[in-house]
Amino acid sequence: MLFKCISPEDNKKVIKLPRRTTAQVLERKEKILKLLRDRGEVPTSTIVRELGISHSQAFYVLRLLLREGKVREIKRGKVAYWALAEGS
Repeated sequence: MLFKCISPEDNKKVIKLPRRTTAQVLERKEKILKLLRDRGEVPTSTIVRELGISHSQAFYVLRLLLREGKVREIKRGKVAYWALAEGS
């Protein structure tokens, strides 16, 4: 199961991710980090278009990077922008 229901204790989403990271995921992580280094803040749609991956694939890798503290998410209305985290 990839997503778990909202936790009643803290009212936050608990995201379960697979334990094994594939070579393809590692490659996508590097490509996303390079894109963010080169361009600064980037919307999810640009990441999808530039890397030629699906929205769900991009979102999965972005969530991994977010959990690792390498990127930050900036919400502007319904659009999510992504940037390198401070110190990355």
